[in-house]
Amino acid sequence: MRQLLSWRTWAAIGALLVLATVVQLITSRGPRGGDSPSTQPSQRRVEAVASVMAIQSSEAFAVIEGITVGSATLTLDDGRIISIVRDTPGEIDCADRTTPAACVVLADLLGDGVVWYALVNANGPASRTLALPTLVDMEDGGDTGVLENGWLVPLANGVIRTCAGAPRSPTLRAFIDSYSGTGITTLLDLDRDEVVEVICAN
Repeated sequence: MRQLLSWRTWAAIGALLVLATVVQLITSRGPRGGDSPSTQPSQRRVEAVASVMAIQSSEAFAVIEGITVGSATLTLDDGRIISIVRDTPGEIDCADRTTPAACVVLADLLGDGVVWYALVNANGPASRTLALPTLVDMEDGGDTGVLENGWLVPLANGVIRTCAGAPRSPTLRAFIDSYSGTGITTLLDLDRDEVVEVICAN
């Protein structure tokens, strides 16, 4: 009995209890809303664009503070089916999610996975272009356009520059420098997945 209650025995039991407590604290500590790093992508690059023919989603499907809640499967007009899972960074700005081709999806894909996406209103059911925000800059030697909302979009070779009553800008860079401050309608071709025309606001 004295051996069982010796100070060495109690010290060993105490050490085991302390170790078990430390292990439990480490393994049960998960990411918390306020302390977890942002899962927003550093770049919102548009690599795939398509009209959405059907959306099958959970009741909770939405984007809250840039992060998807719930999940959805999108059937696209080119036959592809993409899945958007919970916690995917994204944006939703499409009012009618039941009418075919009422929404357009723009996405950055990694294989079959969606890295980032935006679900936006189409210009119209028969339209094969999508009006995007003002083009404010170019990257990658003129292959990529930067929109005022931060999206990176592919630029066609020889983007048409339209501005009624104004002399034609010699380059796309000159057009951006002249008109980005007053607004530019950036037209993206839904068949080519690239910007084909920019139109000044005047």
